[in-house]
Amino acid sequence: MKKLTLLFLTIIPLILLATAAGKRSGRPKQLPAPQAAVKETITATRPFHIEGSVFHLPAGITLVERSMKGHDALDCSCETAHQVQRYGDGCLVRLRFSLRNHTAADVKVTLPAGLVFLNKYNRSNDALLARPVVLTVPAGAVAAYHLDLFGLNESIPTPGPEGPYRFGPVSGNYDLQALLMTLESKSLADVHSLAVAQDAIWEVTNGHILHAALAGKIARLP
Repeated sequence: MKKLTLLFLTIIPLILLATAAGKRSGRPKQLPAPQAAVKETITATRPFHIEGSVFHLPAGITLVERSMKGHDALDCSCETAHQVQRYGDGCLVRLRFSLRNHTAADVKVTLPAGLVFLNKYNRSNDALLARPVVLTVPAGAVAAYHLDLFGLNESIPTPGPEGPYRFGPVSGNYDLQALLMTLESKSLADVHSLAVAQDAIWEVTNGHILHAALAGKIARLP
């Protein structure tokens, strides 16, 4: 039953997202973004070029080497075997990774909204964290985490358990950050709301502002 439920939650959002993406047509012109200085930038090698500040883990915390990978939603072995803590929203990219705490005290790690996770391969989606997540890494321990994330690249439809991933920049795109601020107050608790949010993210990453119909769908989300 769990596998059937996971299969439903995986396939239905993808159908909804594909349908929504196919229906979109003419876009309004891009509004000028306010000028803001960015000290450090990283550019992703994808159709949508992410530029923003470099993300750094806190002192004493490191990513366990080669642990950051996408995985199949139907494979629950990692959650049952290692008690992986689950965070985030979205349904196109499911990412797992482990952090090591080298200190003698618990350390909180804040992953900000707009944080990008870059995939090594061009055939797989980069991923976007829509809302802030705070992880607590126990003193002197290694902790495993699971993130449900939105896809960043509409032109790469396959989410797939391809890896490895790495931390990318925190997006400095004004329209994308404005959208994420709006989504922060929404529940995103079902496949419909997730599909609307994913469609809106793709609208921005395709270089457009939200058209009226899509903005209305977001406004009506609980």
